[in-house]
Amino acid sequence: REHFVAADREKIADLACECLLDEANTTPKPGLVDRRNNGSHKDMSLRHFYDSVSALMPYFEECVKLGQETSNQLPESTCPLLRQAGLSAEQVMYQATGGINTHKGAIYTLGILCGSIGRLWSPEKPITDIPAILSECAKVAQASARQDLSMADGSTAGQRAYLHYGIGGIREEVAAGLPSVAQVSLPAYMQGLKDGLSPNDAGAIALLHLIARVQDTNLYHRGGIDGAQWAAKAAQALLPCPTTQQIEALDDAFIHKNLPPGGCADLLAVTYFLHRLQTTKQKA
Repeated sequence: REHFVAADREKIADLACECLLDEANTTPKPGLVDRRNNGSHKDMSLRHFYDSVSALMPYFEECVKLGQETSNQLPESTCPLLRQAGLSAEQVMYQATGGINTHKGAIYTLGILCGSIGRLWSPEKPITDIPAILSECAKVAQASARQDLSMADGSTAGQRAYLHYGIGGIREEVAAGLPSVAQVSLPAYMQGLKDGLSPNDAGAIALLHLIARVQDTNLYHRGGIDGAQWAAKAAQALLPCPTTQQIEALDDAFIHKNLPPGGCADLLAVTYFLHRLQTTKQKA
């Protein structure tokens, strides 16, 4: 048991980091840093994402560990511990990137996912039951998300989006069990792979599905309601079968309008993460 409890922490943390790297490298991504350009960001590049991911692996291990250690307690008891670990991880990220926010949303989302997997861990087999993981994720996050939104004071972009537009952002998404991933991006990604697309191209299309459906607080912050609605309509107009050239043109338009769908990028990383878990299940 001692062997597997530690080994599985490392495997899950490895997987989280791999999927963050896969998300960063997926190209083209409208308005986002990728191998084509730096998107609508003037202060970050792929190098910053690589440095950040390298620094965050111990954090994801810690999240799994916290879940394992609190598995016999109520789910909401795990969240305050994950929050403290996440705040420390943010400082590690800033140190690695020179003060640039590359993965704050991913620290929250993947951190709670890793903690939830830890809560469901057993030494007999890998944790690959996606509905069970997402259900546990919701239980872990719900109370904290409600409290955070009720205390929103407008000090962050996400809080301002909630106060101005009633959008709960990633907290609301995670507290609901990540429905945008389970119902939108993961099915789109798997369909793309089934149709013979490369993981990169299937991921790019899955991202468009997210942009078309998710109320991304980053888009509201940069473009207001008009910018966010334009982004959703522009992404939807390319579906279901966009060409790389069409996505590149949309990327140029997002950059011109200074729109970065960073929340959707975090959900794309989660999509990759959950798909890898499903693949592990199929191979078992």
